[in-house]
Amino acid sequence: MLGRVIGQHWLPLVRDVLALGYRAEDILTTLSVAEMAAIVCAAPPTSSVALAINGGWTKEAHMLANMQEQNAGLAELPRPYERPGVEKREEEGLLTRDGKLNMFGGKKLQELTWEQAEERDRQRRATALAAEKRGVKPTYQGGDTKVRTI
Repeated sequence: MLGRVIGQHWLPLVRDVLALGYRAEDILTTLSVAEMAAIVCAAPPTSSVALAINGGWTKEAHMLANMQEQNAGLAELPRPYERPGVEKREEEGLLTRDGKLNMFGGKKLQELTWEQAEERDRQRRATALAAEKRGVKPTYQGGDTKVRTI
């Protein structure tokens, strides 16, 4: 990678070396091959070398462009971006069957009839009232709101 950067992205490499307080003449003289490899391979995302390698685009810029394309209906991501912890999502139920992110935080969804949902809400209200009588402020503040899907 160091050879490719020296050959194809010389000016961005010189700019990053200058930013570190060295001169172009220090490349592979004062700065060893290992030090130069570290400068290139561990280049921060906004460094000249990293931007030159990635065509001037950061990962964030790519993600923002993808979001705009998705919102405009031009593209749909087939799966979440790879990053630490994503591989566990499917194991923990955070992904739906079609590979999209489960918006309910990984909880397995439970299908209920209206009667079952109303019974669950009655139980929650009863629990909240019992807690309030004991002096505990209830966490359930819901009313009789129902959502109907078409």
